[in-house]
Amino acid sequence: MKSFTAIAVISVALLALGCHAKHIESKVADKDFLGKQKFVFDMLQHIYQDDVFVSEYPATYAEYKPWDHVGDYHHPELLEHFFELWQHHPFHDDQVWSVMYERHEEYAVGLVRLFYFAKNWETFQHAVFWARQHVNKQLFVYAFTVVTIARDDMQGIILPAHYEIHPWSFFGGQTLEMAEHYKMHGFHHVKKMDNIYNVVLKSNYSNHYGNLNYDHELAYFLEDVGFNSFYYYYNLDYPFWTKGSEHHVLNKDRRGELYLYTHWQLLARWYLERLSNDMGEVPTFNMYEPVASGYYSALRSYNGVPDWHRDNHHSFYHEHNIEHIQEVELYTQRVMDWIHKNEKFDVEVINQLGNIIQGNADSIDKKFYGSLDKEYRHIVNGGHQVGKHYESFPGRFMHYDTSLRDPLFYEVYKNLVGHYWHLMETFPEYKKHDYEFEGVKIDAVHMPESLTTYFEYFDADISNAVNVEPVVQDSHDSLYSFGRNSHYNGVSYVIKARQHRLNHKPFEFTLDVSADKAQDAIVKVFIGPKYDEHGHVIPLEHNYQNFFELDHFKVHLDAGVTHIKRNSGDFFIWVNDRTTYLELYQKLMDASVSDYKFKLDQSEAHCGVPNRMMLPKGKKGGQVYQFFYMVYPFHETAVAQYTGYDPIISCGIGHGSRYVDALPFGFPFNRPVKHDYYFDVHNFKFFDVKIFHRDEHTNVA
Repeated sequence: MKSFTAIAVISVALLALGCHAKHIESKVADKDFLGKQKFVFDMLQHIYQDDVFVSEYPATYAEYKPWDHVGDYHHPELLEHFFELWQHHPFHDDQVWSVMYERHEEYAVGLVRLFYFAKNWETFQHAVFWARQHVNKQLFVYAFTVVTIARDDMQGIILPAHYEIHPWSFFGGQTLEMAEHYKMHGFHHVKKMDNIYNVVLKSNYSNHYGNLNYDHELAYFLEDVGFNSFYYYYNLDYPFWTKGSEHHVLNKDRRGELYLYTHWQLLARWYLERLSNDMGEVPTFNMYEPVASGYYSALRSYNGVPDWHRDNHHSFYHEHNIEHIQEVELYTQRVMDWIHKNEKFDVEVINQLGNIIQGNADSIDKKFYGSLDKEYRHIVNGGHQVGKHYESFPGRFMHYDTSLRDPLFYEVYKNLVGHYWHLMETFPEYKKHDYEFEGVKIDAVHMPESLTTYFEYFDADISNAVNVEPVVQDSHDSLYSFGRNSHYNGVSYVIKARQHRLNHKPFEFTLDVSADKAQDAIVKVFIGPKYDEHGHVIPLEHNYQNFFELDHFKVHLDAGVTHIKRNSGDFFIWVNDRTTYLELYQKLMDASVSDYKFKLDQSEAHCGVPNRMMLPKGKKGGQVYQFFYMVYPFHETAVAQYTGYDPIISCGIGHGSRYVDALPFGFPFNRPVKHDYYFDVHNFKFFDVKIFHRDEHTNVA
């Protein structure tokens, strides 16, 4: 499939992901693109209702059955199983879906193939419309999102934030109930703004009525909608069940190594936040003993079923979990045997280990090594059986968009990432010459000795959470007439959930770097703990796993002194909060009927982490952390960066050209540090920083 639109270039700031710095390019959608974008927006609003489309679609859409049009799809033989499965056992909203079940995985694979193999946009539209009408909605959104990332003719297409498409996975039942009340009472006493009923609801975190345990105090972190969305999208960028297509080969991106590094970094970031709250090391998950951390999510499903909660000191060692526990024991032993038989010490070995642990399609032997990732998820889910096929009811651990909410996530993945550290123990320790950059020295670091974090309000558009009436004819509401169907009697409404979310004030640093010759180099920036929860300095030999990567970029060093200045807004993987669904519709409408330019860039890319989450909260009296700066020789990648994709509108998944260099992820902390004096090189620098947290009453914007 080829790109479907020609797009004009204008100059604006852009954050293009994949370990590179800001560019000054953006693109503007043409008419063809706007039409496709509108179809996507239409399909993802009020997903549990199939009769509320304002935009008119011909009768061919409602009558469409994909198995009657196999000639319109590439590789029809690969769709036969899905068609057979669907016609014998359709999967509707009366069943609870999770990609973690093998039977449910079949539906996901089949639906993704149906969308992906559509030969043209018209066929794709018909297939999506059919699925939107008939398929379980969580399955539909999952497959539609995967294909939006993968299809070449959808590069640049913007999906609304996942927490606005499916707010039931992000906002508590109390918030959703209040949203419904406003609609049921006809928005009584609600003032219109720009002819739109505008409701703003305070949305509490799950610990509002009391903390179940100490972990629950960090609900602001665990339940951050942007952070949870990042993890959801990461797992849809690299679905465990596929190798990718011939044009998007996932293993080219070192998917196994990336899997391990992503979870290592999540663990490190969680530990930094725990220290801000006087909490210590992340426990390891013991499936034989009661687990201290209970969990209460406050979530409920669309049909009103509340999420089941876990008491403190819950035991997972029971009859419903025995099979999964035995498989974890078996697969763990096999993985450890593989690790200790390994005689290679390169990145590919790490990549293989990640693929094995996840149990993805690139595992060297999925049948033999299974999927430790999936087995642990089943254990935490606890075996609550439901339905005629005897699957257990999928709790929050069985969905990517809710996994991070449970503090037990970090305990489980500490076990899984532990296999990486076992492998690294078999690698030779880095010595001083492995760290040195001959002729290069960081002379000085200039940055503030204190940084500031604070909470501020952020709004999410949860209009999707409230059902709407069928179409009203002859409405004078231009936004409604255009296709946005969040309406009451033909008048648009927006319901926003407002939460306190962690943020930080911008900061910058300057490195004074001297070099004996002109050359290319890499700069990396990490933040790590200085002291443990008791105030004791953590030796590097016990601290190397706790450093969280903030930035990674390429520079050119001049002979003599180079001043490398960098603002936190330039850091490579961080993105802005998402534009709301309402605002996206307004911009799309303006671009469709006027000269307004609908801009495409990566400033809110799905593959980025919310820049609000860059720093741990710190404390009101200050909490000391340490920044680590590294200047290192540039190692060229096998495939030049950005090859095969446009970084202005794409994250480049599966092209093998996302990364700025060929260094192992996490270098220089990616192997155990047994002798801290090896870090005593001229191109490394530690810098202590105190992070102060200001509350809403003392913070000055």
